[in-house]
Amino acid sequence: MKKIEYIYEDNDIIVCHKPAGIATEGAGPGKMDLVSQVRNYLTRKNRQEGSRGPAYVGSVYRLDQPVEGVVVMGKNKKATSSLAEQIKKHTTDKYYYALCYGNVEPREGHVENYLGRREDSGLAAIFSDDEKDTLNESTITSRDGEKIRLINGDVKKAALDYEVVSTGKETTLLRIKLMTGRFHQIRVQMAGLGYPIVGDVKYGNEESLQYTEENGIKTVCLACYKFGFKHPTTRKKVFFEIKPGFIDHEN
Repeated sequence: MKKIEYIYEDNDIIVCHKPAGIATEGAGPGKMDLVSQVRNYLTRKNRQEGSRGPAYVGSVYRLDQPVEGVVVMGKNKKATSSLAEQIKKHTTDKYYYALCYGNVEPREGHVENYLGRREDSGLAAIFSDDEKDTLNESTITSRDGEKIRLINGDVKKAALDYEVVSTGKETTLLRIKLMTGRFHQIRVQMAGLGYPIVGDVKYGNEESLQYTEENGIKTVCLACYKFGFKHPTTRKKVFFEIKPGFIDHEN
């Protein structure tokens, strides 16, 4: 089991570094996810201090299982509600590093389009304004006339900003500010630009998958390296940051 690093804790919140390969929650029978491990950790601490019963852990956002990064959870209902409201209103600051295959051009940019989740594959898909307007009873019509059934029957606007940090022979390291938090958003949007994330077997192209295999990369090279929000009690803006494991990858 991969070890979780606990970055910060007070009476209201707990902040941890989720390793790649661990589900945030809902891992299923016989498997430990991040929320379960944090709950066990806090319950043990509470028992040492004389408290009984399982600890409260409020999860307010998920990172994909193969993605590492900063995860903040509430330790009581009031704190969890405050965090959830900030997530809903998009007032938090989420920054990611992404190692993409290819020489990304332009070196900085804004990406905005509509995303929906396909019912047949479960994967995210990008749709244009014109395609969005064809949505009818959970089905959207693509440019080539394909009828696509959507999970949840909807598409949502997705936006991010990116800038190049460094460029190697075959890959580019990007810093990304996430404006919205859609399912597989960064992964599908970068793939849509022609620069899939290294290690991403779901959205990668032939060249990126070959590079991933040849270099023995076992996880998606994407990480939420910095997360900022207003503390639920002090209301001061706080930031927590980690260094992703793939940053030292020779590209």
